[in-house]
Amino acid sequence: MDLVELRNRFSQLYVPAVADILDDIGYTEQVLRGNLRPLYSDLKIVGPAVTVSTYWYSSYRRGERNIESLAAIFDACYEGCVVVVACGGNREAACWGELMSNAARARGAVAAVTDGVIRDVPKILEITPPFQVYSAGFTPADSKGRVEFSETEVEVICGGVRVRPGDIVFGDLDGVVVIPRDLVEEVLREAEHKVRAETEFRSAVRRGMSFREAVKRYRVV
Repeated sequence: MDLVELRNRFSQLYVPAVADILDDIGYTEQVLRGNLRPLYSDLKIVGPAVTVSTYWYSSYRRGERNIESLAAIFDACYEGCVVVVACGGNREAACWGELMSNAARARGAVAAVTDGVIRDVPKILEITPPFQVYSAGFTPADSKGRVEFSETEVEVICGGVRVRPGDIVFGDLDGVVVIPRDLVEEVLREAEHKVRAETEFRSAVRRGMSFREAVKRYRVV
């Protein structure tokens, strides 16, 4: 499946439906922690993950930062990808910001997701078209001297979820779910069926059908 088809099909879905399907097939730990919130409430994201791990110093370290490890993030970016920065929930410094957002966008990335915090939020919001970022909050504290970007395109744990390079990251206002890359077609097919059934359920109860009857007919809860 190409990226255009992937985007088109996921654009008709919503994250809770996909999360339910993953639960149903035994993948019950694919939803990133609920404290990760998007900058834009109305902007869905979907794309293959470009993963980044981090190393945090125990105390502030003076000196030059490792530019090569930072640049490697953008070298790895490609059209339609979502950058996933794993911070282990550390909030001591921003692990993403406006300059990184612009650099990632220039390489084709559509969004960034981190279980850490970000900065330069007003400047990120000036990027057009909008660049979505999910994070655990904001801080003005710089990453320099506090954290290094250690490896790119490795398996990471972000927001409590194991993410491999190329896994599909899907986000909306409810949150973010990660679909293992070898399950994408199965999950999409089942989620599309679920969304159709939920749409029919919704119409039926609005017309006056009882909740019990609608559940029995459409099997959505």
